[in-house]
Amino acid sequence: MMARYRAKTDQTGSYRITNLPAGTYEISSITPALVPVNQSDSVVISEGEEVEDVNFSLVPGGVITGKITDSEGDPVIGERVSIMPTDEQLPSRFGRSLLTRLYSSDNSTDDRGVYRAFGLPPGKYKVSVGDSGSGRKSSREYYKQTFYPSVTDAAKATIIEVTQGGVTNNVDIVLGRTVGTFRVAGRVVDGETGRPIPNIKYGVGQRYGDAQSGGSSSSMGGEVTNANGEFRLENVTPGKYTIFTAQSDGSDVPAASVTFDVVDRDVTDLLIKTTKGGSLSGVVVLDDNERAPTVSSRFRICATVRSTDSTFTNPASSAIGQDGSFRIDGVRSGPASLWLCFVDDKREQFEILRVERNGIPQSETINVKERELVAGIRVVVKYRKLTGSIRGQVKVEDGELPPLSQLSLSLWPLDENLEPKRTSSIESPHLDARGRFLAEGLPAGTYRLSVYLYAPGRTSGQTMIADEKTQQVTVTDDTVTEVTLIIKPPRNPN
Repeated sequence: MMARYRAKTDQTGSYRITNLPAGTYEISSITPALVPVNQSDSVVISEGEEVEDVNFSLVPGGVITGKITDSEGDPVIGERVSIMPTDEQLPSRFGRSLLTRLYSSDNSTDDRGVYRAFGLPPGKYKVSVGDSGSGRKSSREYYKQTFYPSVTDAAKATIIEVTQGGVTNNVDIVLGRTVGTFRVAGRVVDGETGRPIPNIKYGVGQRYGDAQSGGSSSSMGGEVTNANGEFRLENVTPGKYTIFTAQSDGSDVPAASVTFDVVDRDVTDLLIKTTKGGSLSGVVVLDDNERAPTVSSRFRICATVRSTDSTFTNPASSAIGQDGSFRIDGVRSGPASLWLCFVDDKREQFEILRVERNGIPQSETINVKERELVAGIRVVVKYRKLTGSIRGQVKVEDGELPPLSQLSLSLWPLDENLEPKRTSSIESPHLDARGRFLAEGLPAGTYRLSVYLYAPGRTSGQTMIADEKTQQVTVTDDTVTEVTLIIKPPRNPN
């Protein structure tokens, strides 16, 4: 959970926040009706450092107000109104807290159907009310998302320009008729016997767009099938969905699923047939050159088999015994990939170096057949502490940055050939207003650290990389590596 620190200003407007651990912080004011003139900056603080003059100049925010009515002219009560910025530079000018503040604000209509959104930073916005119409709803009917001035196509929405302290009145929206939702029901049965499977957990996933877009979402709550293996979903909107079951620990039944479309009526005859899965068994061992605490209680080992529905299924997994042994049951048929999952310590990491079977190195996957036990697997892992850090400073050669230009950092771990690794969970650090940055929780290794200067291009609205500086950095355990990068802004032709 993210730690939050607060302080109140005194009569002179001064504030002081104390006892902050070293790290990167975003500083923002909590003033609902006021907005900062200057950017809400992040600040990098070293151990024991005192940072002064992190000041804010606050001005009145703008206001958008209007009335929401239905197709009969009656006020729509208690409906949330969304105020969405269209200016791409708006969030970056005022910090990440702006979006959180906008989207979490309660701009609901009152008993007259009137709403009033206040404390808006100057910029351009679209106003809408109603639901986008995807997923499951809380009621049988809902209003389709409608933009000012009463259009359902976002591209035809009128953009509202908010000025400092200005009030934009009469941003009224007339909603169409409510849209109905549908019911989805079906059963989970044993694929061989046809008998219902009671008390099995299930979840629902939804795909957006085409297969290439990759958009999807899923949820797995406490829903289980009843004594007859039946499941039921209420208030489902039109779309493409997948119902998927969750494998129980020790079960040889892999997760199963069914994909279906909701168009204009209830779907009540879905059938999920389970199969008997295969098993993978073996041992997890540390690399011979490593010394580390026992790994058995620190994570589980998972097996994932690619399939058209794998986005919405939980991987089969196994706990690891004190002797490093494991057995993963309920693995789907197909090429299975092994990986370490559910690590419970964020300050250490285990990485699979290689997978062997009966002493023979395996490729990236191990083929599993239905009911087959694939034994003799040896997973060799390497222990890595996450205690390295990079602390640095970006300096601008010959003065300040040009107007409207921005700096950005990227951090990539490198492999033994000094090439960027294909997959990485390393988050690039943020620069504060003083050009400082801090990257923590890094495993020992070699990294590529780059800083980019983005400046306005010749074409209006476009930006370009005006300069970049790259440096190779070696990180060691329990050490803070100091780095300085110097960026050179483009010369003014005038």
